[in-house]
Amino acid sequence: MKFLPRHRLYLGISVGIFVLHLAVAAVAKPSFGLTLLGDAFPCVLLMVAILAVGENFHRGDGLLPVFWKLIAAGLATMLLSQIYWFYYDSVRRFATPSPVPGDTLFLLAHVFLLSALALRPHSSSAGRDLRIRRLDFALLTLWWFALYGYFSWPWQAVVRDFSKYNPHYYLLALIMHLVLIVALAVLAYRNDGMWRRLYLHLLVALCLIAGGNLLLSVLIDRGIYYAGGFFDTPFFLSAVWFSYVAGFGPALQPHDDPRPNREVKQSLWTARVAMLAVLTLPLLALAGYYEQGIPGAITAFRLRLVFAAMFLIGTLAFWKLSLLSRELVRLVNLTHTSVENLQGVQNRIAQSQKLAALGRLAAGATHEVSNPLTAILGYSELLADIPTLSAEDRQCAQEIQVQVRHAHAAVISLRNTLRTAPSGPRIPLDEHPTVSDKQSAT
Repeated sequence: MKFLPRHRLYLGISVGIFVLHLAVAAVAKPSFGLTLLGDAFPCVLLMVAILAVGENFHRGDGLLPVFWKLIAAGLATMLLSQIYWFYYDSVRRFATPSPVPGDTLFLLAHVFLLSALALRPHSSSAGRDLRIRRLDFALLTLWWFALYGYFSWPWQAVVRDFSKYNPHYYLLALIMHLVLIVALAVLAYRNDGMWRRLYLHLLVALCLIAGGNLLLSVLIDRGIYYAGGFFDTPFFLSAVWFSYVAGFGPALQPHDDPRPNREVKQSLWTARVAMLAVLTLPLLALAGYYEQGIPGAITAFRLRLVFAAMFLIGTLAFWKLSLLSRELVRLVNLTHTSVENLQGVQNRIAQSQKLAALGRLAAGATHEVSNPLTAILGYSELLADIPTLSAEDRQCAQEIQVQVRHAHAAVISLRNTLRTAPSGPRIPLDEHPTVSDKQSAT
């Protein structure tokens, strides 16, 4: 597969920046300047990756443009997170900034990526109603941030304790990474060709992010991490990998999903996830209420957070249920209209079949009536030619001939009508001898 010129340019820039990072990490020693440089590298790499992904915004059919826009939104949110960490490290010598904004943006970036995968852009039948998908994205975002606000945020917003904040945050980030990795593995298994290659390369990028984030959590816990060194290499390489993945965009096209009722099953799974999101929050509140060794202020904060999250998630779930109910009513009305139309078609078909049967019956009747009329006409003509017949009897024989000819003309008219009927079925009729032929034969 050949990349477009711009994709090759962006990939070359990313590789060049990554090689520069390796050179700096190999020779530089931990310092404030190396920290700022280490924070600047991912910003530049993510900018290049966003530009590379942006080349696919108007390429492909179906949900492909939306898919790439969500990927770009995730990378842009990750870029904002790295910009904040650049600010965080630059002012840390003079103040004690909070890590919450950077961590929040980092988690939101992964929600964008997960929403992009939930679109299933490889299927041409996916995403028929994006309103439901937007609500699913909002539900997913609120759920993740409710978990973040429950486990990690109180140790910064209520009690400043980095020893409790960092493990909870990195554990939540690891769970999110594992969800993304499992989703990508399933998508790669269920697809083939270019789509499988795309999902596998995205899987590699997410594994690099997850491995790098896990490595940072261990190193920070041990107090040996410094920015700009080889500890950041996995995350930097993942940004380069996104620039490489963007080159697959022009070669991708949605295809038909061979599995029946895939959209119905997808909506069922989405509904189950939403139900899980609603049910886990009161369970968390109940567990947190009885948890030992937690300051009362944090317990109260968690309870207020859970109630607020339940209200917002419940509102979104009700909104989604309302949309689904309206869609169900629309489908029921459409089904009712289709049934009425089908009944009308069936009635017309039955009427046509009756008319066809009547036509066949009439065609047979013309055949059966024509022969006796021909015989009656012939015998009446023979009778009229008898010399000894009285004038009154000869007049009766001639009157019989006139009436038979009238009846025979009516039969011929009916036969011609059946043959030339424009809306009825074509009825094959056998040719019968005319009156003159019978007379000649006689």
